[in-house]
This record gives sequence, structure tokens and C-alpha cells, in this order.
Amino acid sequence: MSRFDLSQPPFDNLSPAERDALEARADIVYYADDAQIIGPGQSIDALYMVIKGVVCELSDDEILSRYHLRDVFDARALVSARAASRFVAEEETLLLAMPRDAVLALTDSNPRFGAYFYAGVAEKMGMLAQRAGYRELQTLLAATIRDAGCRQPVFIDAADSIRDAADAMKARRSKSVLVRDGERLGIFTTTDFRDVILNGVAGTEPVGRHCGYQLLTIDIDDFLFNALLLMTQRNLRRLVVTENGQAVGILAQVDVLSYFSNHSHLIVQRLDRAETLDELADIAGQIDRLVRILSGHGVKPQQLGRLVQALNARLFARAWRMIASPRLAENSCLLAMGSEGRGEQILKTDQDNMLLLRDGEDLPEAAACCDAFSAALARFGYPPCPGGVMVSNPQWRLSRNAMRDRIYGWLTRPDGESMMRLAIFCDADPVCGDASLLADCRDYLQARLQDDAGFFSRFARAVDQFDTPLGPFSRLRTRVRDGRELLDLKKGGIFPLVHGLRALALENGIAAAASAERARQLALAGKLDARLADDIQEALGFLSQLRLERGLSRLDAGQPPDNLIEPESLSTLERDLLKDALAVVKRFKAQLRHHYRLGSF
Repeated sequence: MSRFDLSQPPFDNLSPAERDALEARADIVYYADDAQIIGPGQSIDALYMVIKGVVCELSDDEILSRYHLRDVFDARALVSARAASRFVAEEETLLLAMPRDAVLALTDSNPRFGAYFYAGVAEKMGMLAQRAGYRELQTLLAATIRDAGCRQPVFIDAADSIRDAADAMKARRSKSVLVRDGERLGIFTTTDFRDVILNGVAGTEPVGRHCGYQLLTIDIDDFLFNALLLMTQRNLRRLVVTENGQAVGILAQVDVLSYFSNHSHLIVQRLDRAETLDELADIAGQIDRLVRILSGHGVKPQQLGRLVQALNARLFARAWRMIASPRLAENSCLLAMGSEGRGEQILKTDQDNMLLLRDGEDLPEAAACCDAFSAALARFGYPPCPGGVMVSNPQWRLSRNAMRDRIYGWLTRPDGESMMRLAIFCDADPVCGDASLLADCRDYLQARLQDDAGFFSRFARAVDQFDTPLGPFSRLRTRVRDGRELLDLKKGGIFPLVHGLRALALENGIAAAASAERARQLALAGKLDARLADDIQEALGFLSQLRLERGLSRLDAGQPPDNLIEPESLSTLERDLLKDALAVVKRFKAQLRHHYRLGSF
């Protein structure tokens, strides 16, 4: 039995035998309060892990970082053999000291372990994202029927005819109906229908005489795996789902199997079958649960964002078609904007959308329909946009010609507000309707853009709107809020990466909206160094992952998601990668300043 917890990074990349061998070489060392552990320039002979107490890393008298239980230091110094900083015990401290030669031998024999010490930013962040994969089976086994969702039941009375049952199945595209007979509840399936036809039973016969009343049920909060087990044991294709003793749905075996193989497939099916806004509201909640499940599987934010974007697009399109008149839906294009348009909004933050209308169409119902749509999204969990970027705002509900005029105004009067609105439009993605309306406006934008260095500099200037929270000696810069040291991931890291890529894409005529695709296409076009493009994508993914985890924890606490993170709550590896990610942000911003001559403004 291991005496120490070596399950966290980077030791989780070691085999049990490698961990045992490393532990056998390790010693426990004690340091009194304020005792110096490592001095600047001192040779390093061990990698340390905190067992008890707190270790402070300093440059002169400035605190660079603190290390708590199971944190590891100083990997960088271990490689170079000399420390750049001073490490002091902030209180009585016990450390696990792992000999330098033993650790370096493992970096040679175990490439994944060695990546923690030697790999570049992109490789380290990519390997961190893969760590969560082992949680997949645990998460799947913990999924409930509520997580997966079930089909809406179709009810008929026992006195209704078999033909009535067939009509109900066809109208609702269902393979079964639940039959009410007083206090009893039965089920009549397509298999039962086949049997009565083969037995020559007339279609006018009451269905209650031919259905089964010995129902097997399962509670909606029971584990999905238990449902699959029950179906397998009893050779069943469906179960009746109950909540508080009342039938609320039908769980089909194919839906259970689909969930285990592809969680999103069931949501798509439910979206296609949905007939009311109530059903869509429930599906919107299911998308939230899907995010938790797939995030627990280790799915990267980039892939998760694209999946959520696709599901949200179906959700929005379905809601819009329920609300808008057929004529309005035919003569318009509903757009997703901002992070939703880029496919980078994973958790519900706020609404960002727009409606483009065909020229010359008289659509007096548009305002009322757009108000109803914005209200529906709020009901689905998407709060109204504080800046009013919503179809319910007439400023974001325009005909094609009016949108052209708006673009012309942004380009000829490039003040801060115009540049912000142009940036929002650059991320637009068509959700449903006539996508040629958006394509036409984009073509107009590109045609009006000139080789005007001053304009592109004004557009790119927003990357310097917020300071990068990384100081000398890779010190994380935080601000105290409510007694906690916090760092804003969006302002300090995500926004400058996103907007810098957006500016380069606009300048070079790249139509892609997603940040990762913009980086890739810019690299292919020779407009961005390929290595830097890789680092930007990985840094953006890592920062987005931290933001997602923070958002999920706040939702668990009944609070809205935000962009603030407490670096002290991160593991040693995560803090190191946060510093690496912010260093990429600084590097990219420096390149943008030079390219756009931002120092002249």
C-alpha cells in the first residue's frame, strides 16, 4: 500500500511499479516556520511535494506562488539543476523529497511523465486534456434516466378502438400507447397490434381488451444502467418511466443504447419530435446535463462547444419555427452571434442573436414574434443580453439593405462602439432561414474593406483593453475580492486571443467564425506562425476548460457562471499551465502590437 498520494499530475502518468520505485527512493523532510527550503541560484537535488503546511515561492520579497497539500515544486529548476526563486516554509511544513536522478530517469523512460518537464505549451495542455478520459465509465454508470430523458407518453382510454390506437401511434410517431382503464394503466405496442391483426381481431374492438396491464416501471431518478439491466434480464424493449408514482414517459431500449454510445443523438431525436415550447424548455435542460457528462468524459472545450452549438442551433430553429409565422420564417435569417456564433459558448451565459430580413417584405408581425422568441430563450435558461444584442431589439432586426447601411456606418465612423458591434457581427452564424442574406452582407463587408492600416489598427486595439495577469518571473497577478485572490480568465486571457484572431481573420478575408479554425487558416495562409497558432489553440482550450469547470461549480452552488478563478485552488500542474497559457497571450499580444503598430494609438 502506498504511503503517499501519487495519483495527481504528473505522477498519474506513472505505472504502479514506477510510483512504488519512486516512493522507495523518496524521503520525508521537515522545515520549521519561515525556514528556507531552496535559495535562488542553489543547485537542486530533489523534486518536492507538500505533505503538510504551505510553501511560499518568492522573488526578492514579492510572492510569486504558494504551494499547498499535494502541490509539487520546482519542476523547472529540477531540469536546469538550479533554482531561479526562493522557497520558504510559510508554516511548519513536511515535504516528500524525490531524488533528482530518480525523477529524471523516469522522464527518460516515460514520455508522458517527461512531458510535464520538457514538452512545449501545446503538448502539455493537450496531454492534460486527455487525463479526464478515465472518468468516462464512472460518469456513464452514474447517469440517471432523467439525464438521458425519455419519450413523451401517448395516452388513450381503454374504450378507444384498436384503430384509434393505430391513429394515435401514427400521429405521434410512437411505437406504443399507454391505456387508461380506471385506476389501471396498460400498454399497447406495435407488436400487440401485429398480433391482433394476425388473430383476425376487428379494428373496432376496444383496445383495453388487448393490452397488457402488468407493467414494468422504473423511476425517473433511477440509474440508466439499471434500466438497461432490467431490459436485458426481462427481454424488454421499453419501460414505463414514473415520477412520484405517475407515468411520465416511455424509455425505449434503443434510446438507452443510443445514450451510452452517443449522448447527443437522443437530444436530437427529442428536438425533432418536440411540438411545444414546454418540451423545448425541458430539452434545453437536457443539453446542460449533457455538458456535465461530456465534460466529465474529458471532451475538450473546442469539440464540446461545437456540439453544443449544433444542438443549440436545432433548439433555436425549432423554437423560431414554432413562434414565427411561416412567411416571416421564409423571408428572414436567424443568426447566432458572439461566442454562440463561434461555437465557443458551452454554458448558457446570455443571448446574442440577430434577425436579417429580405428587402421589400412587409412583415408587421416581426416585432411581436421576436419579442416572443427572446422570452422563450430566457425561459430556456439564456438570460437577456446586457448589451441588447437580441432579435427583440430593433437595432439587431434589420433588412438586408439596412444592414448594409449599418456596416457602412461602422467602417466610415470607426469609433469604439462601432468596432465592438462589427466584432459581434464578424462572429455571426446562420441558425435557420435564408442564409444568403448573411452571405450577402459579408460579401458587402469584404468589398468595402480597404487596405487601410489605420482601420485595422483601430479594430485590433481592443486586445490591449485588459492587462494580461502575468507579471515578471511568471507571477500570476490577482485582485482581492471578498477576501479571495481572483483572476479574470476572460478579460486576461480568452478575450485577447479571440479578438486577435478575429482581427487577423477580418484583415485577411478569412470567413471562419470559430477561433480555432481562424488560427488554423491563418497559419495555412502564412499569416500566423504555425507553432504560435498551435499554442494559441491549446491555450484557448485550457483557459476555456478552467472557465467551464468554474462555471459548473458555481451552477452546483446555485450561482450564475462567471469568469473568475482562484489560482490557489488549482493543482501545481494547472497553475503552471495557466502561467504558460497567459505567456502565450502576452506573446500573441506583442505580435499584434507590432503588426498593427498599436503603440501609435
